[in-house]
Amino acid sequence: MVFKGKIGVWFWLVLIGGNLVAAYACFHEQLKVGEVLGVFFTFLLLNIICVPMVLWNYVQIDGEKLLFVLGFCKDSMKVEDIMEVYKTHNPIAAGALSLDRVCIRAKRQEWIVSVQDKEQLFHELKRRNPKIQIGRTACSR
Repeated sequence: MVFKGKIGVWFWLVLIGGNLVAAYACFHEQLKVGEVLGVFFTFLLLNIICVPMVLWNYVQIDGEKLLFVLGFCKDSMKVEDIMEVYKTHNPIAAGALSLDRVCIRAKRQEWIVSVQDKEQLFHELKRRNPKIQIGRTACSR
């Protein structure tokens, strides 16, 4: 079962705004060759990092494993190792493109992800592992 990742407005603003600023700088400013190359590489780096994060952003329950994919990054944990899941708005997390987040705590791992259907993810995890505690506290207590 696949749970599509949630992408916040702030992330779209960074991606679209960065591209618009780069395009404006290239076409409306009189830049030297070195400056144009700097703007171009910034534009390229922004899109190489951010576009794959938009395209490949999901959490998947695959048998007894929970798989997390964000851009070129991929990680997994066993569903049986998950101790608790809860909603959070923790802004310090690299694995979530929205501030509406879910914390998944296992024995040796902790993820903060953002998915569109949090309640369905909680339900499916609880169905597969009844020992999981579902709460509403913040991660990293």
